[in-house]
Amino acid sequence: MAEIKLYKTTAKGLKIIGMSLPFIVAGIWMITEKQYGTIPYIMGWIGICFFGLGIAVGIFQTFDKRPQIIINEDGIWDRTTKQDEVKWEQIIEAYPLEISGQKLISLVTDDTYNFKKKPPKWVSKINEFLEAQNLNLSLGQIKIDEIELANFINQLRTKNREERKRLIETFKVDSPDFSISDLKKVFVYVLISAALLIMSLSSITVFWIILIVSGIFGIIVRWGPGNRNLRKYAIIGVGLGFINLVLCLGAIKIYNHIANDVGEQLVIGIEEYKVQNTVFPADIKPVVEQLDLNFHKRYFADKVDYKTTDTDYELEADMLFGKRRKYDKKLYEWR
Repeated sequence: MAEIKLYKTTAKGLKIIGMSLPFIVAGIWMITEKQYGTIPYIMGWIGICFFGLGIAVGIFQTFDKRPQIIINEDGIWDRTTKQDEVKWEQIIEAYPLEISGQKLISLVTDDTYNFKKKPPKWVSKINEFLEAQNLNLSLGQIKIDEIELANFINQLRTKNREERKRLIETFKVDSPDFSISDLKKVFVYVLISAALLIMSLSSITVFWIILIVSGIFGIIVRWGPGNRNLRKYAIIGVGLGFINLVLCLGAIKIYNHIANDVGEQLVIGIEEYKVQNTVFPADIKPVVEQLDLNFHKRYFADKVDYKTTDTDYELEADMLFGKRRKYDKKLYEWR
């Protein structure tokens, strides 16, 4: 029997994993840096548990090789509906639908189709309000054009068995696996994210502009016009804005940790120098060379400006967002 099998695309699963990882990393940081029993500590564990489920779902989606939708000479079956196969003779019409970014194909069936489990009345009311049917094919995890598939279904329902067989055999389906095209898209998105991150951390104004633009994209996705291309690029814009926000927060935490650690080591080194020589060092470079710093910390230490007075010294440095800060020797942090 001629049939078409539509599988979940691996890109969807990888996207879920990619979106969950930053929150898990943030949760790990919170439970390692915050005191046991505090609200940030508890929120860290909640984030790890919740988004850890996202990792599990993403892995399942990536490696689930069962067909979700099967189209053959007799009818259509969708695993997600938990219903029996619907025969071609029972389909009156098929039309594409998009609800909150989720692509569907609604099937209008005649009275001969018996639902294995009839949806509750409130579900039927919601479907009616959304202009959907009680039987809907979910395409959220499948790489296929919903309009093309809906037209194909409408074409098949009007043909006889032999004609359906011929059409099914000639129908082309994209591979669900991660393709070179998908890899190129990921590479482009990584480059864009890196550029946005660098621009955001260089200026607080740029950071807020990117955040506001992402919010505008979000409004377009939620309440914007029905233009498919506009909505598509708006969704990409929201995703990039969200990733940029997470990366910025992570970069700020890491940068502050490095800066405070380097500042503390410099203060200790300077104080030890004074104990040994009775005066503060004229230059900070000898102190930096004596410290056991890795590449990142040494890079920051080389950016620190050191000034001395008769009785004291100051440490200043250009920080993120172009701000210049002084090191508070009492609080052991940059202010």
